[in-house]
Amino acid sequence: MATYAEKDFDSKNYVVNRPGYPKELFDAIFEYHQGPKVLALDVGSGPGTASFPLLDYVDKVLATDPSSVMIQPGVESITPELKDRIEFKVAPAEDLSNVLPEDNKVDIIISAEALHWVKHAQFFKEASRVLRTGGTLAYWGYVEPRFIDFPKANEIYEKYVYEDPRYMGPKWVQPGKNFLRYFFNDVHIPTDQFEAIEKHDYYPGITEKHTAYYHGDHNYTMAKFLDYLQSWSAYHTWQKENPGQDIAVLFVNELKETFGWTDDTELRVEWGTVYVLARKS
Repeated sequence: MATYAEKDFDSKNYVVNRPGYPKELFDAIFEYHQGPKVLALDVGSGPGTASFPLLDYVDKVLATDPSSVMIQPGVESITPELKDRIEFKVAPAEDLSNVLPEDNKVDIIISAEALHWVKHAQFFKEASRVLRTGGTLAYWGYVEPRFIDFPKANEIYEKYVYEDPRYMGPKWVQPGKNFLRYFFNDVHIPTDQFEAIEKHDYYPGITEKHTAYYHGDHNYTMAKFLDYLQSWSAYHTWQKENPGQDIAVLFVNELKETFGWTDDTELRVEWGTVYVLARKS
């Protein structure tokens, strides 16, 4: 997570090239949610990719992130009509006392593509503190893009992203990345603080039906993929350690040469996704 706080991290590139979250996911969360919808907290909000859509469901959103660099695009996106409904604050997920000193204040907490970066025991304790009884905790993430029609492309992906020590694998912050890579299977919500826990996974090519959180693109191109790769924390770290080279370009060029693709070849790609819901006891 420290990579995203570095002042030279391109948070605006992150905004442009990371996927958003479907309305169906928010609808599913609020079908699960019970009671008031006054205040929502988005933990690890980054630029507000999930914070702004929350405004369709609740009166006010507080978005927090440990990185001032990451929240800046969100702050700059607040229009005059939204200035009383959404606020961005710098705060770690594990200690919200500076921004939410009151207990039992929040109706719903979300964490979108961020829970793998936090210390889970401390976060769950803090979430339980600030949530009202019966309030909702929802967290989710997208996992790995899979080339549906080209299994060999997925093997090349694994090489560059995880397996070959020359590439990005060693640059991921661990164990955080593995929590997400394995669909949060090793993250356990404390059952003495939360109940009615639900977990919904979508594995491309394996899960028969889409969940409420589906992300796929049947017109995906190498040009899109290159931009996506360059928004990663591991890419940022690798580049700083290897000036004069571009690991994303090396990766994309191998795919293009292996399969005869161009920047504009359209491909079917789906992401693994996971979302978890829980209710404060």
